[in-house]
Amino acid sequence: MDLHALVSLFDSTLHPEPEVRQNAEQQLQQLEAHDGFLSTLLQMISSADLPLGTKQAASIYFKNRIRRSWSGLHHQQQLHPPIGENDRNVTRDNILGGIYAAPQSIKLQLTECLGIMLKHDFPEKWPQFIVHTKELLHAQDAQKVYTGLLALLEVIKVYRFSVTKRDIIDEIAKELFPQVQHIAEEAVASDDELAMRMVWISFKSYYNSIQSGLPIAFQEPGNLVAWGTTFIKMIEKPVAFDKSTIDEEAAKEPVWKAKKWATRSVNRLYSRYGNPALLPAASTKQFGAFAKLFTSNFLPQIMQVYLKQIEGYTTGHVWMSTRVRGLVSMFLSDCVKEKSAWKLLKPHADGIVSHFIFPQLCFSEADQELWEDNPVEYVQKRV
Repeated sequence: MDLHALVSLFDSTLHPEPEVRQNAEQQLQQLEAHDGFLSTLLQMISSADLPLGTKQAASIYFKNRIRRSWSGLHHQQQLHPPIGENDRNVTRDNILGGIYAAPQSIKLQLTECLGIMLKHDFPEKWPQFIVHTKELLHAQDAQKVYTGLLALLEVIKVYRFSVTKRDIIDEIAKELFPQVQHIAEEAVASDDELAMRMVWISFKSYYNSIQSGLPIAFQEPGNLVAWGTTFIKMIEKPVAFDKSTIDEEAAKEPVWKAKKWATRSVNRLYSRYGNPALLPAASTKQFGAFAKLFTSNFLPQIMQVYLKQIEGYTTGHVWMSTRVRGLVSMFLSDCVKEKSAWKLLKPHADGIVSHFIFPQLCFSEADQELWEDNPVEYVQKRV
């Protein structure tokens, strides 16, 4: 496949003349059936010499091609030309390198493609994927480490709800997550945007890995201490903000996302596995020891952290997004249901209800403005 000819075609898809664009799109549709088309697209996307617009156009085409045809299902092959085996092999071999080389906006598209590929190919057709991910996680280059974290999240997402293939999550937790915890622990201390992205993705991977079960490695006391300490450090991490201008848009920034996923992970651990009052009878044998460990060794510490965050929020020294305030409230709700947790929470209950819970339930000026501007959005927000 001629790389330069392909670049010229994608440049033409950005041409202002409709006829030029249409002609280029038709030629691309004819070429996509050729062996080498997909791998050449990935080569384009990974190139440091091409304009961003060209690479973005190529990445969109690449993503659509993967979504339509990677599964190899018969009905899809009738609608779209199949992807050749050689093209598949080359793409598998180079997708992680493409994610590494791509700018952030394109990384997200390639990462989505990786997830689709893993869904259909891992582990049977892609047994070396975990080895390559482990190499990236242990690299000295921060961008390679970040690529490894993105790859880890995608493979976890494939099996997060699986009950029959929990052994895959268990093995990944044992093999890769010690290094992930080390990465997150070091990155929490940094204010760099990439470091915060790494923390956010690390916590999101942890959260997704405990959706339908708690990996055996995570039930070890040392593991709980290591991850719990890292979650607490991120939740407590001071972040400067302007009270007069900060709004919910800030929640999209990596540092606030890292705080959100730290809180979500703690909540999930407690509500699903660490709260004896919420454990189903069928799960008591499996997670009873962990619940006892959590409530005796970790709950008092995390309770103090949450109470401190609530105090900071009510006094204006800490900012919480709407989502994080909801997560904190859910944690408090779970604490009410368990005897030892309620004993810790009870002395603070009146102040929490008066200064933290009740103000969130009141109809504010912002609510009034939203109601007048967009009633539908207001209902979606409040219900």
